[in-house]
Amino acid sequence: MPEVLDARRMPEMELAYAIETRDLTRRFGKKVVVDHLNLRVPRGSIFAFLGRNGAGKTTAIRMLLDLLNPTDGEATLLGLDSVKGARDIRRRTGYVAQDEAMYDWMTVDRMIWFCRGFYPTWDDALAADLRRQLDLPGSQRIRALSRGKQAQLALLLAMAFRPELLILDEPTAGLDVVVRREFLEGVIELAQEEGRTIFFSSHLVHEVERVADWVGIMEEGKLLYCAPLEELKASVRRIVCTFPEPPPTPELPGLLRAEVEGKTLLCTVRDFGEATLAAARALNPTALAVEDLSLEDIFVALVGKGAV
Repeated sequence: MPEVLDARRMPEMELAYAIETRDLTRRFGKKVVVDHLNLRVPRGSIFAFLGRNGAGKTTAIRMLLDLLNPTDGEATLLGLDSVKGARDIRRRTGYVAQDEAMYDWMTVDRMIWFCRGFYPTWDDALAADLRRQLDLPGSQRIRALSRGKQAQLALLLAMAFRPELLILDEPTAGLDVVVRREFLEGVIELAQEEGRTIFFSSHLVHEVERVADWVGIMEEGKLLYCAPLEELKASVRRIVCTFPEPPPTPELPGLLRAEVEGKTLLCTVRDFGEATLAAARALNPTALAVEDLSLEDIFVALVGKGAV
């Protein structure tokens, strides 16, 4: 099981966290869906919370927002206890759920008017500007909007009161590839103008790499990695060794998966460093190369069938 990377390995007092959990756990009967989650999300980061469907991402988010009681552990958002401070957290946090439920008989403008009454910090000018940027037809009923436009409306409602923290749970599920890309890029552009923290869950790993600067990876309720994206990519690498005969069985530190292609051995390793290279050279290959991996390749190595 890969180790959880410490958050930049910096002293705790030097980092401020928008989200922090301590042994957050949720069981349904005997099934453990979230297992002692210890997560830190730095303020101002664009944090991608990754995992396959069923990894426990949505359950964790629902506990963060006091929509589901934890079995054990605790969480803080914006410095507030997720249970005791739930009311204040909701006033300061924008949330877009997967398949966001809205009154679909309302028009876009009516829905905006309805929601503005719940937030003292609602910004009418910002809401109007977002509606124009997202090209949302004010007079159209929500039920007549495409899935993509409904997701964009949910984003507007989550951002118009200028939240400090924006939580998006699989916000692009069900959207086609073009709309997904435009949506994610639009979220980042709009949110970064305010310097807010963005925390979004996804199983579409190839899209995350373009926008995130921090990554947390969940599998079967456990947090495998939590690190800056560039640190994660520097830690997990592929070593390609070529041999004159069929390759030997590798014994490399941090080995996640090994593949053989003819006389070539491809080893994906974590905690890459000089010790890893020395062990690879000890196999006596005729040629050796080190390759960078995409976030998707790293994700597959960690949680796929070949993961150790």
